[in-house]
Amino acid sequence: MTGWVLAVFLSAPVQAAGSDTSPGISVQDAWIRPAPPSAPVRAGYARLENRGDQAVGIDAVMSESFGAIEIHEMHEVEGVMRMRRVPRLDIAPGGIATLQPGGLHLMLFRPRSPMEEGAKVTLVFSSGGREVARGEFTVRAPE
Repeated sequence: MTGWVLAVFLSAPVQAAGSDTSPGISVQDAWIRPAPPSAPVRAGYARLENRGDQAVGIDAVMSESFGAIEIHEMHEVEGVMRMRRVPRLDIAPGGIATLQPGGLHLMLFRPRSPMEEGAKVTLVFSSGGREVARGEFTVRAPE
């Protein structure tokens, strides 16, 4: 019996060490710009901080509240601001990706229900099919 208890006790640090290798992406200041109920697209913003010791590449964002979500960025072409899809957002260890108006941001397509100001929506960020972060976004006007 003592051997079994000792084996369980000694295996605990190995399991805990395994959880330390998970990505450390923190989602902060997350919000969605309000839009008329009939609007087919919304924009989302947040601060994504990599608190882990490995780079993380976010290649998908999902939510039950939207039909599709893409990461986009604004860039200037011949004096005109254009938007393009970003297939992968890489965040270095200790790095921060700021999703903000006029820069990197989320395009939230086909909302599945009306979203009034103050509503909360959960978005899941993943890398290679593996969840790396989950954040609660609040529908609100820019500050």
